[in-house]
Amino acid sequence: MHNIKVIRNNTQAFKEALDKRFLNIDVDKILSLDENNRNYIQQREALEKEKKDISKSKDKTLFEKSKNISTEIEKISNLQTIVREQLETILSSIPNIPYSDVPIGKDENSNIEISKSGIIPNFTFKPKSH
Repeated sequence: MHNIKVIRNNTQAFKEALDKRFLNIDVDKILSLDENNRNYIQQREALEKEKKDISKSKDKTLFEKSKNISTEIEKISNLQTIVREQLETILSSIPNIPYSDVPIGKDENSNIEISKSGIIPNFTFKPKSH
C-alpha cells in the first residue's frame, strides 16, 4: 500500500508515475479523503482533551457536557473510520509505481530487450494444454 505522506508531499510526481502506467486514478479524491481523515483526528483529539480537562476539574455541573462530548467523540470516530477505510481501499488498489528507467508502455511488449545470453532452445513440439 502506498504511503499517503509521500503522495501528499509529492503529488505531481505521483500523478506522473501513474500516467506512465496508463492508470486513471483520482488523486484529488485521495488527497480530499486524507484531509478529511486528518480533520476528524484533530476534532476527536480536541474533544478528548476537553473531556479530560472536565474530568480533572471534578465539577459535577459539567457532567452533562462530558456526556455530550463522549457522544460527539463517538460520532467523529465513526466518520473517521469510514473515511480511513475508503482511503485505505483506494491506496491498496493502486499498483506499484515504476522506476524512472522503466520504459513507458501499456504492457510487456513495450519493454526493450537489453541482452540475450546462452542458447535459446527451439522446440519442435507444441505444449500440451491442461
